[in-house]
Parts: sequence; C-alpha cells; structure tokens
Amino acid sequence: MNGRRVQEDVKRRFRLRFFGLQGYFVLIAAALLLATGVALAWLGYRMITHNLETAVERRVDAIGREIKRGINNSIRQPAHAFLAASAKGELPMARTPEDRIRLLPLVREVLRFHSVFGSVIVSYDNGDIFMAKLLQTEHERIFFKGPPETVLMTLEIRTSGPSPASEYSFYGSRLRLLHTRQEYRAPYYLDNARAWHQAAMQAEGTVETDPMIVFSRQTVSMIMARRSLDGRAVVAVGLRLDHLSRLLANERPTPGSRVALFQADKHLLAADRGLLTQENDIPALRQLEDLAPVTRQGVEKYLQGQRTTNLRLSSGAKSTGLRIRDGGRDWLLVLEELDDDPTRPGDFMVLAIPRDELFLTAGLFLRYAALGMLGLLLLIVPVIWLAARHVAVPLRLMTERTRNLAEMYNYYGPKTRFSLVPEINDLVRNVEFMRDNQQKILSIIGLISGDRDFETLPGRVLREIMTITDAHGGALMIMDESKNFLEKGLSCWDGGEVQPITMPGLLPGTSYATSRALTEGRSIVDCIARDDPRAAVEPVAQGFVGRPDAHYLHLISLPLRDRTGEPLGSLTLMKRGKAKTPKLTAEQISFMEAVVAAAAVVLETQALIKSQYDLRDALIHILAGAIDTKSPYTGGHCARVPKIFQMLLEAANDAEDGPLKDFHLDENSREEARLAAWLHDCGKITTPEYVMDKATKLETLYDRIHEIRTRFEVLKRDAEIASLKARLEGADPAVEQQKLAEALAELDDDFAFVAASNLGGEHMDDAALARLAAIGGKPFVRTLDKRLGVSRGELARMEGASVPDPPVRETLLMDNPEHIIPRGENDMLPADSPWNFQLDVPATLYNRGELYNLSIRRGTLTQEERYKINDHITRTILMLDELPLPKHLRQVPEIAGAHHETMDGKGYPRRLLRDEMSWGARMMAIADIFEALTAWDRPYKTSKTLREALDIMENFKKNNHIDPQLYELFLKAGIPERYAAAYLKPEQNDLQ
Repeated sequence: MNGRRVQEDVKRRFRLRFFGLQGYFVLIAAALLLATGVALAWLGYRMITHNLETAVERRVDAIGREIKRGINNSIRQPAHAFLAASAKGELPMARTPEDRIRLLPLVREVLRFHSVFGSVIVSYDNGDIFMAKLLQTEHERIFFKGPPETVLMTLEIRTSGPSPASEYSFYGSRLRLLHTRQEYRAPYYLDNARAWHQAAMQAEGTVETDPMIVFSRQTVSMIMARRSLDGRAVVAVGLRLDHLSRLLANERPTPGSRVALFQADKHLLAADRGLLTQENDIPALRQLEDLAPVTRQGVEKYLQGQRTTNLRLSSGAKSTGLRIRDGGRDWLLVLEELDDDPTRPGDFMVLAIPRDELFLTAGLFLRYAALGMLGLLLLIVPVIWLAARHVAVPLRLMTERTRNLAEMYNYYGPKTRFSLVPEINDLVRNVEFMRDNQQKILSIIGLISGDRDFETLPGRVLREIMTITDAHGGALMIMDESKNFLEKGLSCWDGGEVQPITMPGLLPGTSYATSRALTEGRSIVDCIARDDPRAAVEPVAQGFVGRPDAHYLHLISLPLRDRTGEPLGSLTLMKRGKAKTPKLTAEQISFMEAVVAAAAVVLETQALIKSQYDLRDALIHILAGAIDTKSPYTGGHCARVPKIFQMLLEAANDAEDGPLKDFHLDENSREEARLAAWLHDCGKITTPEYVMDKATKLETLYDRIHEIRTRFEVLKRDAEIASLKARLEGADPAVEQQKLAEALAELDDDFAFVAASNLGGEHMDDAALARLAAIGGKPFVRTLDKRLGVSRGELARMEGASVPDPPVRETLLMDNPEHIIPRGENDMLPADSPWNFQLDVPATLYNRGELYNLSIRRGTLTQEERYKINDHITRTILMLDELPLPKHLRQVPEIAGAHHETMDGKGYPRRLLRDEMSWGARMMAIADIFEALTAWDRPYKTSKTLREALDIMENFKKNNHIDPQLYELFLKAGIPERYAAAYLKPEQNDLQ
C-alpha cells in the first residue's frame, strides 16, 4: 500500500513539474514565438505573391503590347497601307493579262518585303479574279503542280464564260514564264472570294475575313480587302497568322501557361500550340473548343459575363482576371482586350497561368521559413526552460503546501483535520461551510434537468428545500399570471406528502407573512403562538394547529422573484419550538435567501421551458392551420391526419402479439410522432395557391381563357370588317353575308372546343390535339407593343428572345419564350442532400404556354405543375431537416416525409421500400390516405363513405401500396368507426 502511494506521489509530482508554471512559461513563449514567425512568414508570403502578381500585370501588359504591335506593325498597318495605295493605283485597273504582267515586278517586291503577305488578289466586278503569290516551299510547288524552280505564281480565274476557267502561270527568279496550266473548274476558294468581294464592295474601308486554312502552306491566314477608287474592283491581301502563334508561345510567363488570341466572335487568331489541328488526318482550323479546358472554361465564363476580378491589372477596365480550378490545379486566367478601336469588335488575349508555377518561389519561402522557425524553437525552448525554473521553484514549494492542505480537506471524503495554525483553521472551516452550502444549492439546481413533469416539480422543490434547511414544515405559494393573486399553494410537514393549501385567493396586500414578503420585497420573520388567532387563519400554519408538543411556530417567508425582479410567489419555512425567541441568525437567513433564490431559478427555468413547449406547439398548429386555410383543396387535412395517426399509434402500442408486440412508446417517441403528424405537410406552405387550386388548364393567378375569348372576338371583328370591305369593293352582299356567317360559326365552334379543352375533364386524343394545334395556328395582327405594362420578370424573359415591333402577325394560341419560367437555384434539389431524393425534376419551373397547357391530355396540370405539387414533400423534409431538433426528435423528418412512399418502392420522393421505412412513416401513409379519401370539405371531389374508402385501401394493400400488417391493425382497432363518429358526416358511416 505504501509503495503504491509513493508511486502515485512520484507521478503526481512529475505532472506538477511538467505542467506547472515552468511548463506554461515555455508554452506561452513558444506560442508567441511561433505566432510571430507565422505572421512574419505570412507577410513575406503575401509580399512575394503581391510582387509576383505585379510582375504578372507587367508581363501581361508587355505581352499585350507586343501582340498589339505585332498585329498592327506587321499585319494590319502594312495591309491597310498597301490596300489604300493599291485601291488608287494601277493594280485594280489592270484588266488584261499584259497589264498584269507589267505589274508583276511590283507585286513580287511587295510580297518579298512583307513576309506576312501570302498573296495579292484583285477581284473584278465581272467576277474575274487575279491572284499572285510567292511559292517558297517545295510543298507549295507540288500543291500547285508548278516547276521546281518556280518563284512566283499567278492565277487568273475567268467566270464570264460559259464555265469557270482557271489559268495558272509559274515564273522563275527573273519573272521568266516557266509554265502555264489551265483548269476548267472553279478553285475551292472561289465562294470565299465572292464573299469578301461583296463585303468590300459594300464597305467604305477595309474588311477582314475570319481565319481560314491555306492548304498549300498548311497554315492559317485571313483576307483583308478594300474597294478600288473607281468601284469596279476589290484589292485584297492574304495575311499569314502562323507567326502570331509562335510569338504567343515565346511570350508565356511559365512553361505550363496557355496563351491564345481570339476575336470577339470567339474565332481564334493565334494560339501557343498553333491554329491547326488534325481531324481524320485532315488539317482543320482549331476552334475554341479545341483549346485547353482551362482556357476554354475561362473564355466561356468571360463571354457569359461571369467576371470576377482577382488580379489588379494596370490595364484597367480592358483586362479581367479570373481564378478557376481545372484538372486538379488552380489557374489564374487573364483576358485582355487588345484593340483600342471602339468602332469594331475587339480582339482579346487569353493567358492561363498555373498558380503553382506562378507562386513556386512563395511556396519555397514558406518551407524555408518553417524550417527556420523549427530550428529557432529548438534553440530558444531550453533557454526559456532554464530561466523559468528559477521563477517556478519558490512557487512550487507553495503549491506543495497548498496540496497538503487540500488532502486535509476533501469535498467528497471525511471532514478535514484541523491544523494548529489558527489562520488555516479559519480557512478550512470556511471552505467546509462553503462546500456544504454549495452541495445543497446544487441539489436544487439539479432539478432543472431531472424532471419534465411541470405539475410535480414545485412540490419536489419544496421538499428539497425543507431537507436542506432542516425545517419541520414548508409552504410554497405561486402567483397567477396577473401577479395579483397567490392562486396556488402547496404545504408539507415532517417529510410527509405535499398537500395543496386551501385558500380563496390570497391578495399580496394582506397582512399574512407570505403576502408581506412579496409586497415589501424582503424576508419576513415571524412567530405565532399556539393560542394566537392568526394560527387559525394563516394559510401556511395549517399543519401547526392542534399540535400539543409545540407552543410556538417560528416561520420565515421569503419572496420568490425571477431574474427581472418580477414576483413569482413566496416560500415559507417553519419550525416548531417551545421558546418564543426565534433561533435564526443573520447568516442562516442569508443562506435561506440564497437557497430560495436557487429555487426561484428552478421554477422560472421550468416555467420558461414549459412556455417554450407551449409556444412551439402553438406555432406548429398555426402553421398547419394556415396550410389548411390557404387552400380549399387542402381543407382540414393537416389537423385531421394527426387524429388518425395518433389512434393508429396507440393501437400499435397496445398490441400484445403479432409483428408489433415489441412496439412501445415513451414520452419522447409520443412527442416525436405528434410533431411529425402535425408537420407532415408543412412543405405545402411553399406551393403556390394557383398551382394547388388550378381548376382549368389555362388558370394561373386568373383563368387565361378570357384572353383567348378576346382573341376570338378580334378574329370575328376582323371577319366582319373583311366582309364589309368586300362589299364596298363591289362583292355580292348575299355571298359575303353567307361567308361571314360561316366564318363566325366556325370561330364560335372553335372557341367552344378550346373552352371545353380548358376544363380538362375529358381525355385529349391525337385528333383533338391536332385540331387544337390547327385552331391555335390561326393568325391575327397585334398592333400594340406587348412589352408595355408588364412586370420586370416578364420583361426580362422577353429580352432573351426576339420581340418584333408591332404590327406583327401572331397566332391564336401561343407558346412564347416569356411563358417559360426558368428554374432558379433555390428551386433545385440540393445536390449534397443526404436524403437521396429520386424525383425527375423538369428542366423549367413553369411552362405557361397556352397551346402547351391546353394540350394536356388528362387533367389540368402540366408536368412542371405536377412536380411542384409533389415537391411539397421534399420541402417538408428539407424544412424539418433544417430545424435544430433535439436527439429524441431526429426522426421527425423521416416520419413526416414518407407518407407518399409505397411499400414496393414506387412512391416518392425517395422511392423507399417497406423495410427502409420506420413504423411511424408507414402509419403516416395510412393516416394521410384515409383522411384524403374521407374528407368532406374538398371542392374538387365528393367525399367517400367508409366502405368506399376501405375498398380503395384494400386494393392499396393488395398492390403493396400500404403496409398490410398496419392496415389490418387499423381495421382491428376500429379506427375508421371511431374517426367517423368524431369527424365525418353521419351519412359517411355506412359500416353500422
């Protein structure tokens, strides 16, 4: 035993030394040093990243200027200058072969001087085309079938004859004609030439084409063209774009960066990996979709207007930075507008930089800083440890002495041995007194969580206080809500049962001690002799009367007040005695006041808890009542389903055999089931009333059949006007009257058919749908702008489609873009929901198209509206799942949200099988169906009798729609008859 004590003492001393003041000194110093190091490292990291971002800004600007300079100086400016000069010169005037041969030296020098000029082209107004180009590679000579020593090739296309003819001429280094070849077919680029010829003839300046493949050089080029001064020809040059791609590849900030240059219409001008790709071994022009995913993703977001500036670019509003993630890497994507000309669509440069490559230096700095900080800690901690040891030794000696005192005084052991030191004795005595009092007060506070029975709690509090204070008797008076009467009283004597005090309502203003304690706000100490008349009338003294062993009753009445000082009642403690002088000291009174204050906290807390329960239930009932009230199609469903569910629940609890013999309810499970029943349709609060109450196909907030009727009236007026015009123009009045009558009769018949289709009472077959489409296609003229006077939402939907200005021909029944209500983010089922909803969500929230709604084959609801109604159950689950439900109520969403599930897994919203549903969820399904079948307050259907309802539910049981065992219990317990007697009309109960 002694060895074990020594071992424990050694362990305790080691823990004390390690976690004592010395250890805290080291921990605090190390924490401060570590925090400082982390802060400095973070600031350094931020500074490095800032500098890197600034460098990126400069590099982006430099690349942009270089690209802009390359485009302007090497391509556009030379091309503009050449075309402007040529349009006024001899080249477009050379319409004969001799004139063109005379100008070949000039054309050859132009092509040699401007390396980006791939060809010089003249297109004449008669359709003829002249082109000259240098053949600089063997591939080009082979492609055009020219001699090996060919330097310059000309092509003359004559389209004025019966068939197009092409003449190829090949010249040597001194423009000596080497070979001539004719083809009687149009080249592949003739149609393209006609396109830019026509565009240039209509334009005032220079026009450009989109990039195109030059198969002779396996490169990409574009055409710039300008109309000649006399307007009879167009001069053009073919510009090579391959050097721009090489320039982009050389300007990448990091090896993994991606750079592309594109026009505002998403046509690529250059890319770091070139503009050509291979499709089935055939060269193809690289499109935006062929770029790296990160570049494509950033460009698409930019073009869609999703611009998030994450980089401070010195280019201002012309540059946009986006931070995206692709391929497991974070990318910085920069898009810079390169064209300063506000009159034409701008070219944009796309630069995608991997952030790990960009901030590689910053990451290395953080790693080196962490290693440095670790080394510094290893150096500093021993120094701090030694320095703290000199401070902690004296305090450790004092701690040892305090520990010895603690071993003499144990809260949970025997009384502490007293010391010979008076000061220590006083300390021990005070701590002992404090310990006892704390234990007594804590025993009262423990009642807060010990009992949820609000009726018996005051009596338990009274008994506990009497035990703590060693009182013979006690009385607890509770005030009513008006704070004017002590309406409830409890008393207890000598540890017996708590009994109610009979009193007519004690006014706080009377002279009783209990009343004085409230009115004066202090403790009242009194003494009542046995022969004192007050002994017979004082309510709290009823247990004192008739006791021959006591001559005096000493009592103290203490006020009970809440945290705000409002009176709750009073508590009176009593002791019998033979001496008249009370034996209560000031310290005892203070202690009793402290105990009573704790009791007041208990009573107030439990009262607050009860009021919260009551408030919760009231809010739930208000919500259910609001759902029942807002739509006649719901009636009293939310209030009646809990009645049926409760009956079935109690029947299952009372079952002594069968599968439910082990099913037992406690208070928590009863509360859980009750809340689930009342909240089972709370999601209907989100269902629009016009969807829930939709009685016709065209009904929204109103029935749009009135608009259709007005259009028919317009068509009838148009028919009358047309007839009158025909008569004025000399037509036979009798014939026109007959035509008019037939037209009006046809319109009346068509409207009657449309109106009947709107009711949705009959099934629409293919013939009916075809006739409806034919009627809907009848035109009429709208002369007023339909964008006037509409809401912002509808106007926004119109802006997404082309809305021509009036007058415009429209059809009688329309499915317009503004009829489509898109599904917003809040209307989507959460992707990360743990509930695994199995619903087919329509693409749009609503489709209010007139022909679309009238074409519903059966009923009045579209698939979007049907989903919206069914969606109430998912909203029920999600709403309840968001509530901070305590542990014993965690199954409320599951029970409330499964009443549309079936036992065969074909229900909704989760398509659960029978074994995947709790007993409560299966009971809820039966209660919901039975109430819906027997409800007598639904305007859309007649109520069913019990026999009719049970026949339907019998089929549900056979088809595995509802739980067969619970349905048999439902019948065996007589729930249909009991429910009918309480909530149905007498004529519905046909089982008697």
